[in-house]
Amino acid sequence: MDSRRFILRNLTSLTKFEPTAPRKFYYVNTLTKNETITELIDLVKQKTEFVVETKYDKINGCPKLIQILFGHKFVLHTILVETLYLPEIDHCLHHQLKRLFSVILSQSNEIQSWDDIKSDLYHFLKCSLFTKHQVEKLQAVSIKEKFGRWFEEKCINMKVYGAPSEEWSIEEAFAFLFQQYFDTSVSDCRDWNVGLFAYLHTNCEPHPNRHSQDVINLLNDNKRRLILRQYAIHECTAVRKIASVLQNNWTRKNAENYLIKYYGKFSW
Repeated sequence: MDSRRFILRNLTSLTKFEPTAPRKFYYVNTLTKNETITELIDLVKQKTEFVVETKYDKINGCPKLIQILFGHKFVLHTILVETLYLPEIDHCLHHQLKRLFSVILSQSNEIQSWDDIKSDLYHFLKCSLFTKHQVEKLQAVSIKEKFGRWFEEKCINMKVYGAPSEEWSIEEAFAFLFQQYFDTSVSDCRDWNVGLFAYLHTNCEPHPNRHSQDVINLLNDNKRRLILRQYAIHECTAVRKIASVLQNNWTRKNAENYLIKYYGKFSW
């Protein structure tokens, strides 16, 4: 059995990752109030570092969700932009959303993601929230690449049995650093178009569900929406948590001492 399959097979025996930091999330769709976007713009203007992840159909490229996370006053804020449920381009709310993305995607900000966020964002150009030029000028950081370099530099003298011979998956990196299982099984599913906001119908038409009892039923019974929402938030949180370790100005000895906390004197 190759080392990658061995690691993945045993990840589920670890404690499941459950973020504990205070958090707040925002749905962004055609029902979002202008005041909410204005408040978000004021918030993101104060930040220079964001985690951005996306969900799009891997078969037809259909853009479905943009996740944006940033920390502010010890609270993790996550914006969930439901790109199939946005207002028309000439709507004032759409103009506000373009302002929001203009601030976040500023060249002076660092945009972190697990993979290559630029190639992902190209799938969302049709949403008219940002331009190709803005994407090309991003100060993008792949945490996967950064972790690979960190591992090679800091763990070169450690016997890490079972380490992937190729690039690390986020599950493997997270388990290695924190001894926790981050389940990514829903990441590539094709139902991210369901509409995470419970007041939206689930047929990809951006109009509200106005019957209060229907809304209550959706909130109580539609577990799928809750699973997808939770994953979207947890994914950004996991990337940020890995990035926070990589940002420490550690020597090899520091890294070894950190890992000994989880592994004792042995490693994988």
